[in-house]
Amino acid sequence: MSYKLYFGVDVSKHWLDIAYYDGEDVDWQHGHIRVDNDEKGFKELGKWLTRLGVGKGTAIFCMEYTGLYCQEFRQWLERQGIVYGMVVPRKMHRFEPDLGAGERALDRVKTDEMDSFRIAIYCKEHAMKIRRKPSRLPSPAYFKLKRLMAERRQYVKQSMLYKQQLHDIGIYDSDSSRCRKQSELDNLTEKVRQTMAEMQTVISEDERIRRNYDLLLSIKGIGPVVAVDTIVLTENFTAIDCPRRFACYVGIAPARKESGVSIQKGDHISKKGFTQAKADLSMAALQGIQNDSGIRAYWQRKKAEGKHSGVVLNAVKFKLVLRMFAVIKRQKPYVEIDTYKK
Repeated sequence: MSYKLYFGVDVSKHWLDIAYYDGEDVDWQHGHIRVDNDEKGFKELGKWLTRLGVGKGTAIFCMEYTGLYCQEFRQWLERQGIVYGMVVPRKMHRFEPDLGAGERALDRVKTDEMDSFRIAIYCKEHAMKIRRKPSRLPSPAYFKLKRLMAERRQYVKQSMLYKQQLHDIGIYDSDSSRCRKQSELDNLTEKVRQTMAEMQTVISEDERIRRNYDLLLSIKGIGPVVAVDTIVLTENFTAIDCPRRFACYVGIAPARKESGVSIQKGDHISKKGFTQAKADLSMAALQGIQNDSGIRAYWQRKKAEGKHSGVVLNAVKFKLVLRMFAVIKRQKPYVEIDTYKK
């Protein structure tokens, strides 16, 4: 299939900035439109596409991940049968189109309109990849899980604050103050429990999510929080199906930084990524060391070699990531090798 125009979409809460690129020249004057981010705006976009003479077989769209803001627009694209691809914002921020000498410098101007043109050019350069593996919206259960997971994190964060106050400075508070704080802590703990119960209900409603969730729980060290978190981050292993890519995405993959002789840094963990996901994997790694004989033997062997505890712990995290993606790929529960041999 040969595409005629490549569209870039800059998504915001209230509107969409959409620009097209034909692969050769940028139409700065007529190649952009702004519509509302709702059904009324989508209808206006459809009329604009009709005037341009493009249909679902000749148009390909590309946009950045913006969470809930792009959900309704993605649903509209799928109803229209239009191919589209999602791109991580970090990649788009580093992308600089190679335009002619007489073209505008996109790296000097930061507007929603210019961003839409930049995404359109990115769409042209990565059209084969998008066509080979177009993006699709996950099931409705996925979005429920995502919101419930965010709600749970909020309750946990608030409860940790009360726990710290009761532990550190509780002796300086009055009895009534301690009672109020303990009451709030009990209330937040109950909300965490209710949120987890609702997540279990949502998981049971979707067969694919429930199957992958049970497979992840078969791994020693992987609990409900890490299992749901991994399903959410990978869109139930459809957006990310490679363990090494997931390790980079979360921020547990070591990276090297070198530049001539002035900068010589060894392998280190990037501070980028999802801090909470890394923290949850750390707890899972500690559980794995305690309950899995193979991981415990690996930990003891590396420690005996003089490896730093943080380095070994990060390696254990990656082992767990490899196991998670392995059970999903094989669609079979994890079997401990030593036990299997016996």
